[in-house]
Amino acid sequence: MVLCIEDQAASPFTYPNKDGTMQVLLKMAAKQSGVNLTFKVQAWKRCISDVQSDALSGLVNAGYTPFHASYAAFPMKPNGQPNPAQALAKMDVMVYRMKGSKVGWDGQSFSNLSKPVLMPSGFATISDRLKDLKVDFDETTKEPLRNLYKMIAGQGDAVLGFADEMQALVQGRKEIQEKVELVPQKFMTADYYAPVSKKYYSDNKEMVNAFWDAVGKIKVSKEYQDAIKDIK
Repeated sequence: MVLCIEDQAASPFTYPNKDGTMQVLLKMAAKQSGVNLTFKVQAWKRCISDVQSDALSGLVNAGYTPFHASYAAFPMKPNGQPNPAQALAKMDVMVYRMKGSKVGWDGQSFSNLSKPVLMPSGFATISDRLKDLKVDFDETTKEPLRNLYKMIAGQGDAVLGFADEMQALVQGRKEIQEKVELVPQKFMTADYYAPVSKKYYSDNKEMVNAFWDAVGKIKVSKEYQDAIKDIK
């Protein structure tokens, strides 16, 4: 099984040059289920195209969206919905705005937007929600830090990003802390998985199911929590 990881860090979940929490979880699950697992690091769009063409087995850190579900198999519940118990992690997506801005987010809709909402590229779970809300957005930038600076430069009215990652970026930079603030109401919560191509799943169904089962069991274990406690 060869799973693809994006070449941009998504701390603390994945890193291109060291193990994040998801990589640790997947390695432990592979060991428990007897799966020979390796990772390949490359651009996210290339990850997707290689799984679509069956050049690689699957993805690490993909949300369940109509797009991903069109070519990949996810761990599912009997009712046909994705199984969050076998997700790699649950992530809160938060909204940031300029201090003094009238831009609002009440959990259901934005208010006082005149410029695009900035979001990290490649996260269909976020872009699908923005499309449903009929909100203009810009996903041309991979790095959340660059999006914060783009907003400060007047290129967007709000920035969306994952809670842990954004908090670390803001806390470590006084020039951002002075100008940017968190909107208290979270934008959304999403589960992220390690799906595999539909062909790979069809050819290796028993093995993949055992692997996903192991993910679910290890994720709640003390051994795993101890293994990731120092990852930032």
